[in-house]
Amino acid sequence: YDFRMIGDIPQYEFDLFFGQWKPLREQISIVINGLQGRDMDLVIDGLDITKPNDVSVNAVFFTQDNLIVPRFNVVMNYDFGSNLDSVYATFIDRIEQTRVESLFIDVAQSMNFSATIGDIFNITMNVPEEFRTQGKFSAEKLMIQQMRLVDGKWWPATTFMRNLPSEMSLSAVPANDFDIRADTSFQGMMTLDYSSNEENLDLYLEASGPAVDFRGDVLMIAQGLPSTFKLQPTDDWGMRVASSGDGVKSLYMKQENVPVQPGVMVDRLELIGEDLKSAVINIKRGPYEYPIIILDEITSGRIVASSQVTTQPGYYVDFFGDREFDGRAVMLDTQFTGIIPVSSSLGVNGMVSDLSLIGTITGGNVETKHILLVEPVTSLVASTLAMLG
Repeated sequence: YDFRMIGDIPQYEFDLFFGQWKPLREQISIVINGLQGRDMDLVIDGLDITKPNDVSVNAVFFTQDNLIVPRFNVVMNYDFGSNLDSVYATFIDRIEQTRVESLFIDVAQSMNFSATIGDIFNITMNVPEEFRTQGKFSAEKLMIQQMRLVDGKWWPATTFMRNLPSEMSLSAVPANDFDIRADTSFQGMMTLDYSSNEENLDLYLEASGPAVDFRGDVLMIAQGLPSTFKLQPTDDWGMRVASSGDGVKSLYMKQENVPVQPGVMVDRLELIGEDLKSAVINIKRGPYEYPIIILDEITSGRIVASSQVTTQPGYYVDFFGDREFDGRAVMLDTQFTGIIPVSSSLGVNGMVSDLSLIGTITGGNVETKHILLVEPVTSLVASTLAMLG
C-alpha cells in the first residue's frame, strides 16, 4: 500500500502478488474502512480452487475533489490466473458525499482497466489476446453507478454495458465550447466517443441533472453499437452523429425537465432511431427566434421523435397569470435530394420519418437533407385547442 499527493490530490496505490496461490474458497473479500474518510469494499468471485496460480493486482485510486462534481478515478491491471464469475466493488467518500458502485459479470483473467466517473464518464479496457473470454469479450456485463448527495437527496448517474469488447474506449463528456452569439441548442451537450475492436456493444446511460451538474435529466440506450460511434458538436454549433459499418442498430435518447427559456420548459424530448449511420443537425433562427431545423448528410435510417412542452404565457402577458399549458407545435418535414424535394410529412409535437428513402434504395450512395419547420398558424390553433381542452 502506498499513499502520495500529486497536485494536491491524494492517491492510493495497492499492489498485491501471490506466487502459486491455491485459494481455499472461490470468493475473496477485501474491506478497507476509514481511509481518510473513504471506505472500500471489493468482492471477487470465481477464483480457481483446483490448482495454484500466480495472482497479481495493481490498482491506483484517487478523487479529483477540487471540481464542482468530484471525479472518481481508478487505474488497474491484474491477472487472477483464471476467468472470474464476477467482481463487485463499492467506494464511499464521506467527505465529498459520493458513492460509487460497480459490478462486472464473466470477467477475463487479465485486463488493463481505467475509468473516470463524475460529471464525465471515461472507460478504457484492454485484454491480452490469450485471456479473452468466450466470444472475445473483456466482460459479459458491466454496471457502474455514482450517487451524489445534493440538497439532502441522493442523485444517481448509471451505466450498464453488455458484450464488452476486449479492446474499447468510451468517453461521455459535456461539450465545453460556448458562444452566446450563436445558437445554444447543442451548446454544453453530452458528447459520446466510442471505439473498439468488435461490434454489438449494448449501452445504457442515465444521469439525473444534479448528479452531473447538467441541465435536465438524460437517458440514452444504444443496441448494437458498431466499432466506432461519435456524437459530438460541429464547428457551426450543430450536432453530428457518425458511425462505422452499418451504423447503430437502434438508439433511444430522452431528456427531461430541460429549461429552454423563461416561461418554457421541455418536460420530455424523446428520439428513437434505427440503422443510424450519419447525420448532421443544425438549428437556424429566423425572425422572432423562429426555429428552422436542418438534418443533413443522411444516407439511411429511420427516426421517431416526440416532445412535450409546458408553457407559461403569463411570463410575458399578465392576462394568463400563473397558469401553465401544454404546448402544441405542428412540424412540417420536407426531404430533399440535392435541390429536389422527394417527400414531406406533418406531425404534432414530433415526427416519424424514413430519413433517406433514396439512400435506402441506392445502398447509401446518395445523401439527403431534411428541413423541419414549425407551421405557425396550425400550431397556434392546436395550442389554443389544448388550452381550451
